[in-house]
Amino acid sequence: MSPCFNSCLRLLREGVENQAFPSAAWAIGQERQVFCSGVVGNRTLHPTAEPADRDTLYDLASLSKLVSTTMVALRLIEEGRLLLTDPLSRYFTAEELDGAPEGRAEVTVFSLMTHTSGLTPHIALWNQLPEPEDHAVAHAILTSAPFCRPGEQVYYSCMGYILLQKILERLTGQSLADLARLYVFGPLGMRRTGYTPCEDNVATTEFSPLRQMYIKGEVHDENAHFLGGVSGNAGVFAPLDDMINFAVMCATHGNLPGIAFGTGEGPFLSRRTFDLAVQNYTPGLAESRGLGFQLKPPLPRLSAMGDLMAEGSYGHTGFTGTSLYVDSQTGVWGVLLTNAVHFGRDKTAFFRYRRLFYNAMIAGFGLTEANETVIG
Repeated sequence: MSPCFNSCLRLLREGVENQAFPSAAWAIGQERQVFCSGVVGNRTLHPTAEPADRDTLYDLASLSKLVSTTMVALRLIEEGRLLLTDPLSRYFTAEELDGAPEGRAEVTVFSLMTHTSGLTPHIALWNQLPEPEDHAVAHAILTSAPFCRPGEQVYYSCMGYILLQKILERLTGQSLADLARLYVFGPLGMRRTGYTPCEDNVATTEFSPLRQMYIKGEVHDENAHFLGGVSGNAGVFAPLDDMINFAVMCATHGNLPGIAFGTGEGPFLSRRTFDLAVQNYTPGLAESRGLGFQLKPPLPRLSAMGDLMAEGSYGHTGFTGTSLYVDSQTGVWGVLLTNAVHFGRDKTAFFRYRRLFYNAMIAGFGLTEANETVIG
């Protein structure tokens, strides 16, 4: 086994033993090559332990923002249907904007995707609204108190991505679930990825006092659950091999023709579109942000990507314990899917293991030879 494989496997086995997470499905590669991958631990522990495998679906949580909502938006931009400069007033009615703070109507798609809209990070919609009626949800978010003026600071906002979902749906007349299948999951060969899974092989997340159950097969995020399991901020479930396809697309800057099918229909995204998406539009602000992508800040700022990935490396995390990152200098990528919140959302041991995993991945680069399929 390669040093990279040994280091990562040791870390993940240790994490399972120390109850930082019940299970982990992981893969490491460079551009189209897969160096190593594996699965450790149990997808669920209640009422009895059930082992995870390569087909286990993981709740991606906020990684859904990147895998689904962001990619749909970028594809619609390429089709000439959406502009980054489009304001909210183009897609939301005067009634929905009635009572909104000054400047809210002029907030743009760009601001939503870079988390510079000034919108609140979180509203407990399920606790404020009797039902997830479209206009009521939009009005509640649009009229929420601002955290800052648009463009002034980065405040990572799930609410902004729920508005982005509504923009995409109103623009096309299709649900986000259908748009994701059409524009992302189908073209990338992510055949088992989607919202609201209908199978048993799903990693269990935490015990929910609200639902009085360990959450399995339902989205963990409360707002996404309130919205029927399909939300711009969360809701996608995916297995390891599908996420490998997505990672390869990211590592090749969208240039993966005939993804998984050999159709030769051209790249998933143009190089120009992808490179625009991974630029840092928030230098000097609280976080480094591209269009939907989280970017690696300069040291010594703490990052989920660890210490060794290059500044400007890109990807995203999910609250449940999922992540995908690509090193900006080498094209080395890593996928780490866990159900860390199974032991409770207040447990933080997982965060250190995640940083150590990506350090081991980068340190092992150059010592590893591909031992699996070349994708695409």
